[in-house]
Amino acid sequence: MALMALLVALLSGCTVAPPSSLTAPDAWTTRQSVLTRSTRWHATGRIGVVNDQDGWHASFQWAQQDNGYRIDLIGPLGQGRVSIEGDNRAVRIQTQDGQNRTAPDPDTLLEQTIGTRLPVTGLRYWARGLPAPGPTSLLQTDAAGRLTRLEQNGWVIEYPAYVPTSIPNLDLPERIMARRQDLSVKLVIEQWTL
Repeated sequence: MALMALLVALLSGCTVAPPSSLTAPDAWTTRQSVLTRSTRWHATGRIGVVNDQDGWHASFQWAQQDNGYRIDLIGPLGQGRVSIEGDNRAVRIQTQDGQNRTAPDPDTLLEQTIGTRLPVTGLRYWARGLPAPGPTSLLQTDAAGRLTRLEQNGWVIEYPAYVPTSIPNLDLPERIMARRQDLSVKLVIEQWTL
């Protein structure tokens, strides 16, 4: 009997605790912190936009350097290339035919140029799987802390797929679907560079 008690005592001392894992809120907080610090990135892919009965698609290249960015839309509405360059103070758009326009708001300026009000300001954050600064109506994540659905500024943004990046344990959105009233925007990101 004493031998049995000693054996139980020895075995209980050898019990291995299960590995700790982050809960979904902890995983989101950790992920959000890493993504917020990633202020220099480049993404290439395709964009499709449907507005009422009209629609268009284009290839895009987005280079973000801290607060400055350059977005090239290649092929929208038969315009060839539309280049958008900006920062927190102003944005400039140049069209294939050499027209240049400047304004403080990229969303309005893009609407004036190509006829569609794209959420450039929000997409800077949404593309990485982050909410933009300001209030958020809904934020849903999966067990890994990745956004699956976000509602912000009247937009509903869904994240059906993620891809791994060069940073271990950090995957970024591969597909993003955003809709607001009668406007729908779909991004397919083919390559991320961090």
